[in-house]
Amino acid sequence: MRELGISQVEDDPGLLCPVDGFAYPFDAALAVDTMNQLREAVRRIRQVHTFSKGMGLAAPQIGIARRAAIVFPAGSDEAITLVNPRIVDRSPTMDVPRFEGCLSFFDVRGRVRRPLAITVEHQREDGTVELTTFGGSVGRLVAHEIDHLDGILYSHWLEPGEGLISVEDYRGTGVGWQY
Repeated sequence: MRELGISQVEDDPGLLCPVDGFAYPFDAALAVDTMNQLREAVRRIRQVHTFSKGMGLAAPQIGIARRAAIVFPAGSDEAITLVNPRIVDRSPTMDVPRFEGCLSFFDVRGRVRRPLAITVEHQREDGTVELTTFGGSVGRLVAHEIDHLDGILYSHWLEPGEGLISVEDYRGTGVGWQY
């Protein structure tokens, strides 16, 4: 992933820091440019790897310290774009722990519990504010990317006694999350 322009945790301590949002209307052009850079990075990544569970990418992962992310649900070429996203509500019901991976430390997986649904306040690239509820696997992907914007890695959410496992030991590759 490093060769594709994705920052790696061991090389980039900036991945562990919260990032600033865009101030509209002043940063509108910067937000559009950032989203275009995210789309281009995803295009490069998808040329070399498929993602059966969907995929997401946050701006800090490509060296841009701003609150922007893009998510592609499993089986979809339609992007969910998130500018200045923040989780404003979480369902009280938690999902079972499920394996997640990350482009910024690609060779390991870890089991993480997440809410079954989250409500996110975010903006479109033009600055329009939206409130969207994401559930199931899409909610998991969106939460993972918003965590990146807050300087949090999925490994921070591992259950006590749980550790990361190598991708070779992970046997769920190619199997989507079932909800």
